[in-house]
Amino acid sequence: MADSGRRPSFDDVPSFAAAFERPSLGDWEAAARRSLGLRTLESLTVEGLAGLAVSPLYTADDLPRGPLPAVLRERASWEACCTVDLREPEAAIRETMAAVSGGAASFWFAVDRRSSSWSRLTAAVLAELLEATGGAPVYLDGRAVTPALAAVMGAALRRRGAAAADLRGGFDFDPLGTLAANGTMPWDLESCHQLMADMVRWAEEHTAGMRAFAVSTLPYAKAGADAVQELALAMATAVEYLRRLERAGVPPEPACRRLRLVMPVGRDLFMETAKLRAARLLWANVARACGAGPESRRLPLHAVSSPVTLTTRDPWVNVLRGTAQAYAAVVGGADVLTVLPFDSAVRRPDALARRLALNTHNILREECRLDQVADPAHGSYFVERLTHDLAAAAWARFQRLEAAGGMAQQLQSGAVARELAESLARRRQAIATRRDPITGVSSFPNLDEGPLERRRRRRGARPLPDDESTAVRRALGSPTATFAEGIEDAAEGISVRDLLELFPGHGEPAEMAALAAARDAEPFERLRDASDRQLERSGARPHAFLAVLGHSAERRAAVAAVAGLLAAGGITTVRGEGLEGAADAVAAFAASGSRCAVICAPDEAVPELARELKAHGALRVLVGARPTAGEPSWRSAGVDGFIHPTADALLLLSDLLEIEGVRRD
Repeated sequence: MADSGRRPSFDDVPSFAAAFERPSLGDWEAAARRSLGLRTLESLTVEGLAGLAVSPLYTADDLPRGPLPAVLRERASWEACCTVDLREPEAAIRETMAAVSGGAASFWFAVDRRSSSWSRLTAAVLAELLEATGGAPVYLDGRAVTPALAAVMGAALRRRGAAAADLRGGFDFDPLGTLAANGTMPWDLESCHQLMADMVRWAEEHTAGMRAFAVSTLPYAKAGADAVQELALAMATAVEYLRRLERAGVPPEPACRRLRLVMPVGRDLFMETAKLRAARLLWANVARACGAGPESRRLPLHAVSSPVTLTTRDPWVNVLRGTAQAYAAVVGGADVLTVLPFDSAVRRPDALARRLALNTHNILREECRLDQVADPAHGSYFVERLTHDLAAAAWARFQRLEAAGGMAQQLQSGAVARELAESLARRRQAIATRRDPITGVSSFPNLDEGPLERRRRRRGARPLPDDESTAVRRALGSPTATFAEGIEDAAEGISVRDLLELFPGHGEPAEMAALAAARDAEPFERLRDASDRQLERSGARPHAFLAVLGHSAERRAAVAAVAGLLAAGGITTVRGEGLEGAADAVAAFAASGSRCAVICAPDEAVPELARELKAHGALRVLVGARPTAGEPSWRSAGVDGFIHPTADALLLLSDLLEIEGVRRD
């Protein structure tokens, strides 16, 4: 064939699909029924924790009616945002400089309410920290102290000789989110919203690149919120703020321009992808209803790998979790992404953990090229349908919140806490039964794994002596009336703590019962902790005897499954394998020193084994299989329960530890 000089294209590749008959949906359904032995396909439909049904197959008929909305960011890339712990300023500066060299594009300054070292931060210290960022955007996770921390940061910028216009990032003042997480605010909510309005006005006057306030769903996710609840609570909080700001003299347009959304991304890849996309749809509806222009209808999304999913046991798996969550965030359209270091649940992250978190961004960008595709999920039948269903369910829930009095009223009355407690109970049940398994904790645990070292924290250098800051505050005299005055006071050298006391309040500080906050793995980790203490006290872990009759492959699989479940509670196994009958099993059980026995044997051997084991001192006798038609006779013979993939593992393990005399203190 003569060379025409034309470069080959995909059009030159023959269409192999054209040579085959195109199957219909009915053909697929028939094949699925034959393969799975099903009369219908309903058993393949899964209902998630958010209450939405997920079908096994989606087609073009499942797409929402009308044109698909453009819900993602306008650019394909995202900011790689690193957390910066402000408890030890000198360490924070070193870590920030290392992060810049590792590819960090922005920083999330965080204070820990369990520590008071941040309270002595001054403009002088923050100026050094801002210098280390190289002018990158900075976001604040200051919770109740956010206004004071923001004012000190504004003064720090001035100390560096930079203009306020150079500020980029977000102050992220979120009074309702802080109240939900901490149970208290330094001021009444009316004063909080007045201060928020003042921060918005200051940002409008001085800088185009700084968001003044935020809505964070992290407190609600930690308390058990599913995707629908997260979205509804986010929109209800945003509307509450817009309403309060308008009363304080800030119109919706500038208010919308100064808001951003912070959302955790959990383990369900497709659900979390759809959640971020649905958030944009919902916000566009809210902003449009408020009369905001097209630019203000685009809500900046800051996604963070969920702290709820972190584990302290086998924490290296957190690297994989963070990678999957980062992928979901990027595909879902996050503008800013924070991947939490894998050891965040154990200690202040070390250099390796911070580097791995940063390299997650680098791999997704440089090797996976995800920044080259503006909307990877656009047009996916499944993701578009799930996005639509999530948005519809969340909008309905949001409307109910509004009809019941709005976010502030529902939060302070305890209604939100009660609803989230029910959701948390459903999630805990899914984890307890391992319908939602946690690798390395409830599934595939490693009892020989040693814990990560919990290093002692170094005392950071004091940014400003307490007496000096207090003297400055006394010299200032009257309370700070506005956010701009707070920046002026911070420029005089006052610390965050003393500046916080100068902002005025007009009533009693807002208080409520803080929402629950727990990681998914904690119930199983507490069992492992109890086993570790037993090992330290007595030199041996709690153990159970496995009565194994027969040598079939099925029996070996059952033994492995039983041993894996017991290890999730810190219980080792003493295996009596290749036993010929009840007499052998009883002798091996007596030699094991165990109080509990698990039978892995043919069905016909179970009743006799159970009777003999109970007669010879077994306080618990379980069967390593699902219940069968013979369950009543087995229980009358002494069987106390069954170990199988959908059993309540948490309840079963707790009972066995108690029988083994393990203290749960």
